[in-house]
Amino acid sequence: MRKSTDAGIRVDLAGKVALVVGGTGSIGEEISIGLLESGARVVVAGRAGKTASPRLAGLIRKGGNLSFLRMDASSEGSVKRAAKTFFGAHGRIDILVLAQGRQKRKPFLELSGREWNEVLGANLNGTFLVCRHFLAAMTRAGSGKVVGITSLAAEFGIRNISAYAAGKGGMAQFLKSVSVELAEHGVQVNMVAPGRIRTRMTEDLMGRKALRDSNLQRIPMGRFGAPADIRGAVLFLASDAAGYMTGQTIVVDGGWSASLGNPKD
Repeated sequence: MRKSTDAGIRVDLAGKVALVVGGTGSIGEEISIGLLESGARVVVAGRAGKTASPRLAGLIRKGGNLSFLRMDASSEGSVKRAAKTFFGAHGRIDILVLAQGRQKRKPFLELSGREWNEVLGANLNGTFLVCRHFLAAMTRAGSGKVVGITSLAAEFGIRNISAYAAGKGGMAQFLKSVSVELAEHGVQVNMVAPGRIRTRMTEDLMGRKALRDSNLQRIPMGRFGAPADIRGAVLFLASDAAGYMTGQTIVVDGGWSASLGNPKD
């Protein structure tokens, strides 16, 4: 079984200002640190700083080029306040990463209306609200990079995560449309679709041996992904190396989708 890729991937983002929405999550944290190590000034946005891991919280406390911004992406009032604070402090935005996500793993017949609204509020409505209040600054500047973290659930039918699939699927189509609208303004909008990644959100899946083993045998590379595996794709899309890409999705899934999830013989 091959080991995870090196988390030390770097690109030159010196002088760039980046906002990572959902930056206190497992994938968002790795992306935030990757952007920081690549020279960007990084603002980590989330509902509560206390949800950050000790590693990320320690970096935030040090100050410097990494800071925390309180934002509930599902609330327009919260997003508007956060935007005012962000632009008051930084004046511009060069990179926006939409890494927020909420999931409820249960059959759709057992899903309540409240749970449905909570999941779509974060994954889909939150994407619209953040883009609505942050991307106008990119169009005025005539440049910018947007990277949305979607999911294989946006493309494939995966049981027991219907609300998450609807939210991420809507997010993907929304961002694809936005990419077309903003291309003439010099703003590039792309996506990264993770496969089975070990995160705090997937602890319930990883903790059930039968389910974990069933999923693992369907990944040709023979391992679950790590947040560091997503980091490299995001750094590429945020860099000049992806200067002629927009409206595209990079799938990072260890070969799962290429094999259609067929298990080993």
